[in-house]
Amino acid sequence: MDLVRHLRLFVAVAEHRHFGRAAASLSMAQPPLSQGVQRLERHLGQRLFDRDARRVALTAPGSALLPAARQLLADADALVESSRRWSERRCVRLGLAADLDTLAGPVLAHLVGTGIDVEPVLTGSTELVGRLRDGDLDVVLVRHPVALDGLLTGDVITVSAAVVPDHDDLPLVLPPRSHHPAAHDQVVDALLRLGRLAPVHEIASAQERSVRVEAGLASGLRPTQEQDVQDGSADMVPLRYRAAVPVISEQRPDLDHAAVVSALHEALR
Repeated sequence: MDLVRHLRLFVAVAEHRHFGRAAASLSMAQPPLSQGVQRLERHLGQRLFDRDARRVALTAPGSALLPAARQLLADADALVESSRRWSERRCVRLGLAADLDTLAGPVLAHLVGTGIDVEPVLTGSTELVGRLRDGDLDVVLVRHPVALDGLLTGDVITVSAAVVPDHDDLPLVLPPRSHHPAAHDQVVDALLRLGRLAPVHEIASAQERSVRVEAGLASGLRPTQEQDVQDGSADMVPLRYRAAVPVISEQRPDLDHAAVVSALHEALR
């Protein structure tokens, strides 16, 4: 658990005595705020607020926690501010959807070429969003659609992907549906509309998917850098991606999140 983040949610509610106003002050939706406070209560084993239809009031444990929480947040903010002087170059903790496959290298190379230092993490979109919410990542590029409530998002970018090799008798290897359920279902539906009835094998490892395709044991989807897939391109499947960052109050003050998102868009296009 990101204790500092959850204490920040607690302090906002304690100061506003209203979940809706607290959420607005943090530039986030109310449901993630309420869920975050509930997680903090479970973590501490204490009920921090009395809630009813008309009011939100601190409990005795909540009142005891408030000054300590404010001090801890002040110390954390001071630490972040002082850390700006520790290094001239700051690394972006960047999460990329693992099924970028052949696009992952060019995307990272583009960011590095624009002077952005990155520490990449490649995994499923669902996990990436969770790690972004927990404060483990700064920016993520995920498959769309995926639940991004309470986060700031960029435009949806569509790239086209070809079935390679184009043999109907070969199974198609894809990342597991659990990586991004809605996006996975959209791809399978698109393949069915194209008349492709080959079975889909779900394989987590991008390397294993690549090996199977190169060995002629399976077909795979290979993204290209063509944007805005045309309906007349019968052998192409649209893959949609979207960048996301934390709300402004939870962003690293030493990092230009918007610049990283812009560079990601340029790389995909």
